[in-house]
Amino acid sequence: MTKKVLFVDDEGDWRFMSAAYLKEFGYEVVTAKNGSEALSLPAQEALDVIILDQNLAGESGVALIPALKEKYPKVPIILFTGMEQDEATIQKIIKLGADQYLRKRTMEELLQAVQTASPD
Repeated sequence: MTKKVLFVDDEGDWRFMSAAYLKEFGYEVVTAKNGSEALSLPAQEALDVIILDQNLAGESGVALIPALKEKYPKVPIILFTGMEQDEATIQKIIKLGADQYLRKRTMEELLQAVQTASPD
């Protein structure tokens, strides 16, 4: 069975590059450029993991976590960001419902995070 990933990022290049990379490894990828696009997907959408950028063009990805968790309670969320945070901030993000905090570095790290994320 193919795993389905929701990739939420306001930067078109990141969305395209990351989706293409994950598709090479057999994942089905749905993309969204902001919170409203991400939340407009049907609740019955069978997602296996959500990858969420922290900074969505004037919108906070962190603030979107509770709404995504409410809609998809069992789907792991990976906060994928270019921003560096201190450990206390990362722990607050985890408490909000993110399962993992991942800095944008390499596609291999992203792939590994997706491969190891599993629904509750």
